[in-house]
Amino acid sequence: MLEESLSRVISRPWPWRRVLGAGALAFCLAHGGAAGAQALSVWDDYTFEAQSKVIEQLIQKFQADHPGVTIQRTARTFEDLGMTLKLTVSSGEGPAVTKVNQGAGDMGAMVKEKLLQPVDAYIAKYGWDKRQSDSVLARDRWSDSGQFGEGKTYGISGLGEMVGLYYNQKLLDSAGVKTPIASFDDFKKALDAVKAKGIAPFMIGTVKGHMALHMLASLSQANIDASNRKELDDLIYDRGGTWKTKGNLDAAMQILDWAKNGYFYNGYQGIAGDDAVQLFISGQGAFLISGTWYLGDMQNNPDIHFTTVPAPAGVKAPLTVGGVDLAWAVTGLAKDDATKDLAGQYIDYMVSDEAAEMWAAGGYLPAVTLKDPGKIKMSGVLTDAIGVWNKVNADNALGHYPDWATPTLLKTLDDNLPAMLADKLTPEAFVDSLEKDYTTYLASLKK
Repeated sequence: MLEESLSRVISRPWPWRRVLGAGALAFCLAHGGAAGAQALSVWDDYTFEAQSKVIEQLIQKFQADHPGVTIQRTARTFEDLGMTLKLTVSSGEGPAVTKVNQGAGDMGAMVKEKLLQPVDAYIAKYGWDKRQSDSVLARDRWSDSGQFGEGKTYGISGLGEMVGLYYNQKLLDSAGVKTPIASFDDFKKALDAVKAKGIAPFMIGTVKGHMALHMLASLSQANIDASNRKELDDLIYDRGGTWKTKGNLDAAMQILDWAKNGYFYNGYQGIAGDDAVQLFISGQGAFLISGTWYLGDMQNNPDIHFTTVPAPAGVKAPLTVGGVDLAWAVTGLAKDDATKDLAGQYIDYMVSDEAAEMWAAGGYLPAVTLKDPGKIKMSGVLTDAIGVWNKVNADNALGHYPDWATPTLLKTLDDNLPAMLADKLTPEAFVDSLEKDYTTYLASLKK
């Protein structure tokens, strides 16, 4: 998370997941059969039905443009990918091309063990630095000394990601709430108004996934103006700093207050994130804080819209949690030049203008700016998100998934947030747990 990073893709039933058996995994990357035939093993995290439909279309188009090439695709959830990728590649099996979380626990660890190959040559060859800004590409950089955000580049993403505020306009209208909501104080008044109407202010599920984490991070980073973002950047890129900030503590105190006072959908502790989304789409809650990876689902209800989490007074360009989805990367299993060339061609197509148009047509937010958005029929909620994405990037206000900072911070967050929401851990103790995780990791880097 952030998705997930914080992220990001949450476990759900997998009728769309194609799981390869041990024999197929051993196959991984092969040349053989008819003359010129080549197979490329690829892992991705596109397990939602709408996502899977788009990626399968992209693969079919790539194969049609590359006669003799077969893409051997395996789709894994964010959690499953994190648990299996490093181990599988280090064993000599697994994919030649994969999606990988950019944080210290995944990309950072694999770079340290030389399980990923730099993609800087592809950036130069295909001009990827003309399609995405340097600040976005920096999220895929790791130095030889283990410094995040610097050094060689080990991946590139096809989709933009933000954690923002989904809202049901029909429910807000019924409660007399006017949109757009200008400030955090107005947001709290809106929550009170819908609650008074008997509507659940927030839809959320915490039994599986990272919705509470996304809510916490969004509230915290909305307190940071883009003109004063260096402190957060330094923290995430492990240059030093502290998690014991007023913004983090205030965010923790706020979500605990909401949890204790009935602002969350009843029974949220027993609801998974994906199920919470479906409940929200069906009209069971007024607001939901989560990421743009749910845009494909959200477009099924035309009353749903997307915006940034409202900021406190005085914050002109608040940071919005996000960045890009998991990066496309080349593993050490792409050993020969032919395989490396094919890997580069595949990733280049996945971040191409054509791919961006197909993702937008499927209801998702591409990381590459659409050249002609008018020719694509887009849902209202995707149109909202593209507008937010453009403004956030223009303001240099794209924030971070907090779990990227250390290999263990996602687990620390996931272990301690539920305890805090259950009133078994104070907000101060929760923030202390993040600080302890971070300082321990920084100390380990100096050894």
